[in-house]
Amino acid sequence: MPIKIGVLGTGKTKHGILYDRSLRDLMVEAGRKAMQDAQIDPKDIDLLVVGNAASIGFNSENNLSAMIGDHLGLVPKPNVRCEAACGTGGWAAHIATLGILSGLYKTALVIGGEKMSDVTTDVGTSIIAQAADAKTEYFGGHTFPSGVAMYATRYMSRFGATEADLAHVAVKNHYYGSKNPDAQLRFECTIEEVLKSPYVAKPLHLLEVCPMTDAASAVVLCSEDVMKASNRPQIYMTGTAVGSGTYYNTCDQLEDNWALVKGPVDQAYAMAGVKPDQINIAEIYNAFSIQEILGLEAAGFAPYGEGWKLVAEGQTHHDGRIPINISGGVLSKGHPLGATGTSEIVDVVQQLNGTFAGVKVKDPEFGVSVNRGGPGSVCVCYVYQRMS
Repeated sequence: MPIKIGVLGTGKTKHGILYDRSLRDLMVEAGRKAMQDAQIDPKDIDLLVVGNAASIGFNSENNLSAMIGDHLGLVPKPNVRCEAACGTGGWAAHIATLGILSGLYKTALVIGGEKMSDVTTDVGTSIIAQAADAKTEYFGGHTFPSGVAMYATRYMSRFGATEADLAHVAVKNHYYGSKNPDAQLRFECTIEEVLKSPYVAKPLHLLEVCPMTDAASAVVLCSEDVMKASNRPQIYMTGTAVGSGTYYNTCDQLEDNWALVKGPVDQAYAMAGVKPDQINIAEIYNAFSIQEILGLEAAGFAPYGEGWKLVAEGQTHHDGRIPINISGGVLSKGHPLGATGTSEIVDVVQQLNGTFAGVKVKDPEFGVSVNRGGPGSVCVCYVYQRMS
């Protein structure tokens, strides 16, 4: 049976290397924008959920939700911080939906944020590695890019895809990122340029790998009665599910990555009462090109092993059969860990209500977002519907 969690307002900052902004600055900006869009005051917020993956490592800050709540004028409202690797933002929203569905809260402000430029790249890489088995795998030379590269190689070998086929994902995402004023990497590229860019971990090239990013994004979620009483576009989360998978990069099989998304997406579809062919817009986690392909297959948009054909044929463009990552996705928009899941929510909702600042999909009614994290350890999915 569908749930009905209203998305009353959205807010986000630009994605990039923002040396002049603190983590607090970014999260407060996104939170204020979301409340302003929702046309409500801080006193009307019942719960604050902050999604942040690694502020202790990147920023030497802890107890983050209390700090953000204080600066947003939300004291004495309850607040909590959530951490689930790259799936942090999606999980933060899930906590808020549970609070609203329980009846304890009518409204919740969810803010995802990460400030990754406060440290050097090598230090940042070691912090990110802590989302997997850093004490054995990382110090043995096994990184997230090398782990993903292994199942990209398996995929190519099994299903006949080539490096050029995977490169279509990067070309599409960088095109749409170039049109998104909030994206970090705002440039177009060709298949040839992708293939000429250096390998990060063969067969994955530099232009097929996401950057580290500073950004925050926020949503105000609410109960159905609050949503109906507002004058806001009637956009609802109608289905959600969370799943877990393998923790170790070295044990992460190709099928594990597909199944990690398949289970939660199927549950979310069933809850919402929709099928994949009804979806008009999708945001699918793609820190690496192969993850978009596996994600769209698991989401039911192509058979297992054939997702690369969908991208190469242009069917995932804004005017194609199933528009995917028209924001530019993580590959172009950037990957601010704790803010990635909330950014997906914001971008889908803004497509549904017609306020997205980049390329728009024509009159979408149903949307889905897929936020995965860790080597393959967490996945959070949402189904959305515009009801007016």
